[in-house]
Amino acid sequence: MRLLSELNKSLLLILIVISSTFHFVQAQSNENADSLLDNYYAQLPDDSSKVMELYNKGFAARTYDMTDAFTFANACAEAAKNLGKPILIAKSNNLLGVLNFRSGKLEKALAFHTKALEIREQLNDKEGIAFSRQNLGNVLSDMNKKQEAESSYLKALQLFNELNNLKQKSITLNNLGILKFEAKQFDVAKKYFTQSLAIGEKLSDHELQAFCYNNIGAIYEAEKNYPEALAYYEDAFELRELMGNEIDIVDSYNNIASVAFELKDLQKAKGLLYKAKLISEQNEYAEGNLSIYNFLKDIYVQEQRFDSAYVYQSLYYKQKDALLAETDEEETSVTTQNNIEDKISIDKLKSENYTLKYLIGVLCVFLLMAALLLYKRKNE
Repeated sequence: MRLLSELNKSLLLILIVISSTFHFVQAQSNENADSLLDNYYAQLPDDSSKVMELYNKGFAARTYDMTDAFTFANACAEAAKNLGKPILIAKSNNLLGVLNFRSGKLEKALAFHTKALEIREQLNDKEGIAFSRQNLGNVLSDMNKKQEAESSYLKALQLFNELNNLKQKSITLNNLGILKFEAKQFDVAKKYFTQSLAIGEKLSDHELQAFCYNNIGAIYEAEKNYPEALAYYEDAFELRELMGNEIDIVDSYNNIASVAFELKDLQKAKGLLYKAKLISEQNEYAEGNLSIYNFLKDIYVQEQRFDSAYVYQSLYYKQKDALLAETDEEETSVTTQNNIEDKISIDKLKSENYTLKYLIGVLCVFLLMAALLLYKRKNE
């Protein structure tokens, strides 16, 4: 299956160049978030328009600069608190929940989204409640609380149906499909993903389509149908590259590398992972870094290059320790835009699978290092 016909390849190339140029300009305009806050936003009164502008800037920055995203989010939270409007305070908590989820700080994400839900329930904000339920489902899923996550998603799905919000219905169907994938109920998962994809295509929403392509590809990979998996992964990658979403491009590189790994093409897998690593580290994408380091470690174990495996294993634990060691930030964003949590995808399961496959190999790394140390001591 091909997403784009050969007749559209030239047009796609032009669009990619235009999109990349726009993305570069956008990144440059957000490069000095602190300076922008000090020299511009500090002069503005804490009103609704200021809160929403900070919210939108923080939400947009999540795809290319998490540092700027948190800078805008914290300023948004402070402005909302000073203004004292509950609906905007809920909004700012939603944004901080989104960013902490993206950064792998699940407990903090859960706290922010729970606070947003409580405020929205007090206000009887039906749409806001639906968004919070969706977001909480994402966090609970990553915390391995699957039944709670499914319950939260189903409540969100019911509300989005009542509101006739097709985009969020599609996202919720996608996330329910992920839960069924994790339970190895592949037929049910594929049904959810196909329903979600149909809505994404109806809306011409490339981001939704990319997530659905990605997750259908993961099902085919799990079923060892690698040609179909690769076709869907490449379709997702083409859309993500067209949109210039670097975080999701990292995930697509990982997915295509996964198929190459399964087909024993380790050189191709490594090449893709090094591309992903460059983008992921530049964007401080913690979850992406963990997956890449773990994946590269497993490849080097497979190649019996244990020194390199040890390097990436060390990077993996250093990244993980950095997440665990971070102290809680002080808690301090009305349209319906940008309420949605970053959609979870099946990408995160891969690092767990590789670890299980090569657990014995990892043990060999330590044994070999110990043997090398003993050998050096004997020859001193």
